[in-house]
Amino acid sequence: MRQPMHPAPHPNCSAKVRCLALLAVVGMLVAGASHAPAQRVKKPEKGAAFFNEPELRTFQFELPEAALLQLRQSPRSYVMGSVLEGGQRLTNVAFRLRGHGSFRSLEEKPNFAVHFQEFATNQTYRGLHKLMFNNSVQDETRLAEFLSTQLFRDAELPAARVTHARVLLNGRDLGLYVVIEAMGRDFLKHHFKNSNGNLYEGGPDIDSPLEQDSGVRAEQQDRARLAQVCALTNRAERSRALAEVLDVDRFVTFAAMEMLTSHWDGYVLHLNNYRLYHSPTTGRFEFIPHGMDWAFQRPNLSIQVPQRTVLARALFDSPEGQKLYRERLGTLFTNVFQIATITNRIERELAKIRTGRFGSNELAVIERGADVMRERLRLRLARVAHELAGSGPAFFKLDTNGVAPLTVWRAYHDGGTGVVDRLTVEGRPTLHIGAAGSNYRPSWRSLVYLPRGSYRYEATVKIAAREPIAAVLRTSGPWGGTTINSATDWRPLTFDFEVREEAGHDVEFVCDFSGAEGEAWFDLNTLLLRRLGP
Repeated sequence: MRQPMHPAPHPNCSAKVRCLALLAVVGMLVAGASHAPAQRVKKPEKGAAFFNEPELRTFQFELPEAALLQLRQSPRSYVMGSVLEGGQRLTNVAFRLRGHGSFRSLEEKPNFAVHFQEFATNQTYRGLHKLMFNNSVQDETRLAEFLSTQLFRDAELPAARVTHARVLLNGRDLGLYVVIEAMGRDFLKHHFKNSNGNLYEGGPDIDSPLEQDSGVRAEQQDRARLAQVCALTNRAERSRALAEVLDVDRFVTFAAMEMLTSHWDGYVLHLNNYRLYHSPTTGRFEFIPHGMDWAFQRPNLSIQVPQRTVLARALFDSPEGQKLYRERLGTLFTNVFQIATITNRIERELAKIRTGRFGSNELAVIERGADVMRERLRLRLARVAHELAGSGPAFFKLDTNGVAPLTVWRAYHDGGTGVVDRLTVEGRPTLHIGAAGSNYRPSWRSLVYLPRGSYRYEATVKIAAREPIAAVLRTSGPWGGTTINSATDWRPLTFDFEVREEAGHDVEFVCDFSGAEGEAWFDLNTLLLRRLGP
């Protein structure tokens, strides 16, 4: 069983003594926490050598012209091609494109799902049936998925293995890819005693029908039962019933790990990427992390767990639930979030990537991405330690009229070449966005912590375009907001929203742009937050 350990201080901490003292306080706070990850008997994992070897693999994908045409017309359907790697050729291999915000066309740098048994019998690549090749266009570090999934595994939770590889498509060098283990039967066999249960893809919350990947395809009575239990209004009754349909202990760990890694695009924070497995052995559901390429992008995110999702509200809407969550997060911070271990993993993976013989320019980009990730980890360590030591998040300050300008913005390029810069236009300082193609969504973003209440986000915006586009004011999360769809002179936009959590929560404001051509200017002096009411 893993023993409690104090996290090592980060070597780059500028105030070393203060940093050590703060972390010591955190260690004392969590030393008495009772949770230790449950030990499970694990079967040997197929393909272990592939995910742990020191040399970078180069995959040559070969697709005939007819298959390329089919992918252009129907990118989510499998086509047949071949894979050449290490002198071995695999034929009758299935390829399709994948991704949502990270989706790219064949002419760009697409995401691939590669299935070795879809069209062939008993064919594997080094024992693996299926791999995901991610372009990582939304993660400039190319390390978020690699580091965060391993941290979940350190916490004794099921999570995919991740490595890197170089990819060529019909001889065209696509560069470095993040390679992820598919959550198929072999994955389930390794992490669960019985792999015949229902595996669901998250996106909607559990109170809505979910896409099902495996198991008995029926009316999803198991998922519906979980949602019904969460809706029980009597806390004691709900608590007893939840223990029968959900592995509560492991979900608390899952929620705490999502917050520790600031997994912005996961279940707890924004109800997007997750998997849900119903174990036939225990009769309980377990959550599996997924799509973690946005992990650590917001290192200053508070550790206050939001109650936006059905399960988070069911478990954490009481002082007892909040106490359990905080104790678990503190234990995991001490036992799992060990900065020396994480940075050593970065160094080992960089050494592996360097064997890929990339050009100096591309390698320099990869090295800069690693520097960015190291700094994000340092900031995340400091933020979590600060809050665990008793200093809660500071609320964004409004004036006596309940108004304040939003002044701290970061550019988000979405992996494209669109322009995201600051310009003075007609005497106005602006946040400027220029489109780069239909698959890109460049934006400006600002993260603040707000108390409970009703708010209005507002700005004056101008756009120029020859075709319909969209300039949007919104908060991060599901798409929605006030939109300008055609060229116009300066025009006011507003977006109203509510913060419902008693303790408040982080809100990310977005100046968004969607369109193949055109540009938008957001007047910086008019980007305001206004409180409408309690």
